[in-house]
Amino acid sequence: MATVSLRGIYAMLVTPFDSREEIDYGALRAEVDWCADQGAQGVVATPSIGEFACLTNEERWKCFEVVSQQCDKHPGLQKIATVAGTHTREVSQHCKVALELGYHAAQLIPPYYWVPDEDEVYRHFQLAAETGLPIVVYHNPRLSKFHMSREFIGRLCEIPGLIALKEVLTDRHVQLEPLYQIVDNRLSIFHTFRVFTTGLTLGSAGGFINVFALPATIKMWQLFNEKREPQRMELIQNKINEVFMRGGEDNKRHIGTTKMCSSLVTGIDMGTPRSPYLLPPDSALERLKQKLPELQALCDI
Repeated sequence: MATVSLRGIYAMLVTPFDSREEIDYGALRAEVDWCADQGAQGVVATPSIGEFACLTNEERWKCFEVVSQQCDKHPGLQKIATVAGTHTREVSQHCKVALELGYHAAQLIPPYYWVPDEDEVYRHFQLAAETGLPIVVYHNPRLSKFHMSREFIGRLCEIPGLIALKEVLTDRHVQLEPLYQIVDNRLSIFHTFRVFTTGLTLGSAGGFINVFALPATIKMWQLFNEKREPQRMELIQNKINEVFMRGGEDNKRHIGTTKMCSSLVTGIDMGTPRSPYLLPPDSALERLKQKLPELQALCDI
């Protein structure tokens, strides 16, 4: 069983599309380069915001290949593949492809569409780990329709090959403190940008971060590791939550909003989501253009 250590900031890559809704692999390569230039420790290919559910297997594997090739141009940049699927056989195929391409780990959400029970989810992760690719558990109950109790996550820690957890829940006292207690350093825990500083306080290993929030999160990570300017770090945390609209998966234009934000922040045209999904109204872009400089100013002081 291969082992790998994950720590730092990992960028969740948007999958760019052209005007015909075909994958723009040139833009995808540019996105990997941009993440490396920002100081990310790694990237995640075809995550939720990378629209994996809208891609064919062949398209996903091509994205794996392109991202892997581009990462190899940046020594030390780790590569993680999102291998989610509705059934384990498909997930295992994704894991094997990623393993052959030299990926360091896979990120996996519980099977979605049908609502599974705990034994089925445990088996899902166990069989995925048996492919030999280290697994990052992705807990996002809004998308998977499966809520992992803290006790169940403790049970998952027993599976060889599970190395980390990405937790999207945000309530410190009800959800996060009990999580850290039951995991007890058996998995590295990562958070989103929404509660990044809270996670650091609790002992997180870093964050899996939407590409548009990468510069600000990397600045917080740097300040934390240099043990300086804690007040500035909290100001950045507050501002990033203000600038990028809340709602997450409850936002009915979630993927379109993500693409809009990513295009503006990176300067790379990510295109529109695949149909039927749409970009948000123009007013959302205008608001972002007005608010983003406030966040950038805090990061550039």
